[in-house]
Amino acid sequence: MFRRLIGISIVSVVVAGCATSSNFFKLRQHEDVVLSNGLKVILVPDASLPYFSMNLLVKAGAVNDPEAKDGLASLVANLLEKGTEKRSATELATALEQIGASFSASADHDYTMVSASGLSYHEETISKLFAEVVVHSRFSDQEISRLRRQRLSELKKLVDEPSSFASVAFQNYLFDGHPYAQSVAGRVKTVSKIRRKDVIRFYLKHYRPNNSILAVSGNFPKDMKQRLEVLFKDWKPRNIEPMAFPPQKKIEGLNIRVVDNHDLKQTQIRFGHYGIKRTNPDYLTLRVANTILGGAFASRLVEEVRVKRGLTYSIGSQFEAQKDPGAFRVSTFTRHDKIGETVSETLRVLSEMREQGVTKAEVEEAIGLMKGRFPRAIETSEGLAQNLMVLEYYGLDDSYLKDFLSDVDSISVADVNRVVRKYLDPSNMRVLVYSNKAKALSQLKGIGKTDVVNFKNYQ
Repeated sequence: MFRRLIGISIVSVVVAGCATSSNFFKLRQHEDVVLSNGLKVILVPDASLPYFSMNLLVKAGAVNDPEAKDGLASLVANLLEKGTEKRSATELATALEQIGASFSASADHDYTMVSASGLSYHEETISKLFAEVVVHSRFSDQEISRLRRQRLSELKKLVDEPSSFASVAFQNYLFDGHPYAQSVAGRVKTVSKIRRKDVIRFYLKHYRPNNSILAVSGNFPKDMKQRLEVLFKDWKPRNIEPMAFPPQKKIEGLNIRVVDNHDLKQTQIRFGHYGIKRTNPDYLTLRVANTILGGAFASRLVEEVRVKRGLTYSIGSQFEAQKDPGAFRVSTFTRHDKIGETVSETLRVLSEMREQGVTKAEVEEAIGLMKGRFPRAIETSEGLAQNLMVLEYYGLDDSYLKDFLSDVDSISVADVNRVVRKYLDPSNMRVLVYSNKAKALSQLKGIGKTDVVNFKNYQ
């Protein structure tokens, strides 16, 4: 969800406006206001197109799911469009379809995003429907039961999607005991326990104006703040306790977990350890380092593991920067008979980068790539509004966008090598191998400490 936004992945870049000859990026006009109920609003006007959008970030996601209720935040988000106090799910869908408007809501680990957009000719109707959904959702027993059945069916089928299943299993394995270990979509045994009282409790606790940020962009009236005051007048604030993350368990040595499934045709492999918080001052320098390692097609991992040795068709890496340290991860897949070689070669690439560092040519190429992506990653008022909203959530200001070009240009080879040595640690890592244990175990002998679990443990 919204993986293109800043603050989530070190693979993407996001900005809007125009660059100047001094490498200063001038952002579009925008205004920050706070409504009387505590709702922070970012207004980004743009009359160049007949387009209008509203995006709401609720500061609650899968990390806020109660124990043994993984998937609750996601279920609540998906239920928003399933009816309000005034309209049934069908009536709401019809009202949106009649004006060609779109609506979506989905949760991630840190937060939930609710969005609506359409032609600016229908701005008033879109705004009213959006506020109605956010403030007056119905959460009927019938819709909850229907959506729960649908979610359970999807979760049971997840095992048939090896890449997705391996990523979910690895998240749980890496963050064992930490809220980031929880599956956003939930698991069969947790979603089956969710009841209407859980949905209502989560919604009333977290969906509050003083726990949210609203971004309004596009062609809208000059009195938008006053209109928002009226639209959200029934939305009342509530005291919100900040999320307290527990300490992340120390990773010692190279730990390999084989998730056994004898029906697989290929082996999925994930490598990783903890990454950084989004507020980490080394964030941008790590983006350069990751671009060199595996964040672009012309990267070390692609060249060594895919091109030279033909062990996989796809391999990549990323540092996830979140509210608490996210994950550094490498993702790939290979043939069953190449498991050991793929694991060993990937670890070798990581170790060589840490020990030998990067070159001036690699840094210059990575910086050029990042600067080339920069202007086109966000070309719209909506894109800028969304990214300003996420920066606000992580407690950062728009200087990340304004100074991006000059900040990237100032990164040296020594800077990149420093963060590589500081944050990349292939000797203390967790590796998940989703495969047939009969084919995997003998190849992994001697590489690291290995254990085996059945794939059903992650369903």
